[in-house]
This record gives sequence, C-alpha cells and structure tokens, in this order.
Amino acid sequence: MRQIIYKFFMGMLIVVLTGCTDRIELEDATLIVTLGLDLDEHNNLVVFEKSPIFSREVKKNTEHHDVQSSTVEQSYTNLDSVVAGSTRTGKTQLLLISKRLLQRKEILPYLDALYRDPKNSTNLRIIAIDGPVSEVVNFELKNKPRLSIYLSKLIDSSSLRHITSKVTLRKFHYMMVEPGITPFISEIKKEKEELRVLGVTLLNDKGYYRTSLNLQETELLDLLRNNQKASYSFTIPVKMLGSNKKNISILVKPQKRNITTNYQHGLPQFDIEIKVVGNITERTFQMNLEKKGNKRKLEAMIENEINKLMAALIKKLQRHQVDPIGLGLYVRAYHYNKWKAMNKPWAEIFAKSSIRLQSQVEIKNIGVIK
Repeated sequence: MRQIIYKFFMGMLIVVLTGCTDRIELEDATLIVTLGLDLDEHNNLVVFEKSPIFSREVKKNTEHHDVQSSTVEQSYTNLDSVVAGSTRTGKTQLLLISKRLLQRKEILPYLDALYRDPKNSTNLRIIAIDGPVSEVVNFELKNKPRLSIYLSKLIDSSSLRHITSKVTLRKFHYMMVEPGITPFISEIKKEKEELRVLGVTLLNDKGYYRTSLNLQETELLDLLRNNQKASYSFTIPVKMLGSNKKNISILVKPQKRNITTNYQHGLPQFDIEIKVVGNITERTFQMNLEKKGNKRKLEAMIENEINKLMAALIKKLQRHQVDPIGLGLYVRAYHYNKWKAMNKPWAEIFAKSSIRLQSQVEIKNIGVIK
C-alpha cells in the first residue's frame, strides 16, 4: 500500500514539475510585445522590437531596439546581443509592417517564424504603417498606456466602428492561402504627436501592396462583407430642389445581404442586394418626414447615394485586382466545375466580372426633434 501511495505522489510530482523546467523570471526576460518589419534604403530587412521593463531602478517602462537581419528568426539572435534579458516572443501583441516592405517584398516568407513556433501568439494584430516603422516604435505616447496596449485598443475599437479591420496572424494566414479572397490589414500613420487610423491596406494574393481604402470606403467594404458587429454611421450628401447639396447622417443596421451568382459570356456575374434599417442622427435641411411620401423620397436619395459609393468602391477593387469581399468563395460554392476550370488567379477574373449592386434603406427613427 505504501509503495502504491509513494508511486502515486512521485508520478504527480513528475507531471506537475515538468512545466517548471523552462521557467524564467520576468526580470531576466525581454518580452517582445511589439514587433516591426521594415526595409532600409538598400532594401535590407530591419526588425524592430519594443518590450516592457520590469525594474524599479529605471524611469522608462519600455525599451526598443532595431537590428538588421536576413530573417525574423535571425533577428532574435541579433537582438540577444543588445538586450539584457533572454528574448521571448510568445507575448507579442502587434506586428507592424511598413508599406515600403509590402510594396517590394512578398510578405508571407517573413512571417514563417511566427507561424512555425507554437509558442508564438496567433492572435497578434497585423498593422500596415504608412511611413517608417521606426516612427511608430520609437514614438513615446503621452498620458496614454504603453504602445502595445494603446494600439491594440485603438484597432479593436476602430474595427467595431467599421473604420478599419482587426486582422490577426491566424486570419491573415487564412486569407493568404484561400484562393477565393485577397488579404487586407489595418493601416495607421503617425501624424505629429498622435497615431491615426487610416482605414485598411489591400494586398494581392502574393501579399504585395495594391491600394488603400479610406475610412468611408472601409465602412462600405465591411457592409459588403456583411460584418454585423455594430451599426454603421454614414454622412451622405443629398440634393434638394432649389438648393445646394445638404447632408444627412444616418446610423444603419444591416438586416439582410443576399448574393446571387451566375455566369454570362464565360465570366461570373454577381447581384448583391443589401437591406438596412436606419435612424437619422443629423439633418442639415428642413423636410417633413412625417409625410410618408417625403420619407420614401429621402430613403430613395440615400439608396441612390449608397449605390453610387459602393459602385465606385467595386470599380476601385476591380481596377487593382483585389477581392477582399470574398466573392470567389461564392463562385466555388455554387459553380464548382467552372471554378476548377479556371486557368487564371481569381483576382484577375474578378476584375472582369459583372457586379450589380442594389441597396434598400428603411428609416425607422427620425429623432426627437421635429
């Protein structure tokens, strides 16, 4: 009986203590919470890192370094030569990539080390930087949390408001390997003494930069992608009889999005119908909306403007041969034989496809002011 109890406790100790073999004190570690990738003037890879300092003897609570290397994995070795603690990447929250790198290099090979090591977080946010990465990594925020926390919250809240998209390392990998969609990531820029969200960066199927969408275009893209996390806020110009263009702001909630696919002259044809309900939040003109005819007239004006904005966005996507909406997924789902017979990348076929858009707006609330 004693031997059984002894073996049981020894087995428990072996199981429990196994996880302590690679234990390391925080003071002896350099936890990379922000990782940045950029190119120098000779197009060589430069890797930036920012990490917190766990010491009462220093005034600053973060440190940052940059090293030149051939790969991300090699940069960790180079960083070990300049940091006091042992480099650890499992707590990385942000991956900042310069637009210069996205324009000149295929991005996926640079991320191989992040995907291959199981200790790395696949929920880190990928962000494109309009400008040098060093400007963001070296930027000292005043009266704000440290960079990794602040930028994470900024991207998350902006994504909920549909003015950018939160793209994690895992989601980015899916978009890179999925042939029916092209990848996109958040885009920010340092302007004077603040960091500003610009919208999203659109990449082709190889990960090269193609174009960027501003805040309004990003909202429309989210609407086309049927992202229903929160309501959308649009300020739309309307033309009134006998006056210049006025503006109306409306908070809309998507109710239904329907996409039908067909083939015509050997190319895909899409009909996209979007139904939304909205509340008026601002109106810079006089109109009696209690009259049913006036209300329907205003709804028609808003529908017409949304249709024009979405049509302009689709033309921009087709011009740059990118499909962040994921319409290729519908072709594969409903016309699989034709999908398998394609001898070109989907983005090229998408650029020649026929896409018709139709929105339906219903105003539910006009506000409390008559």
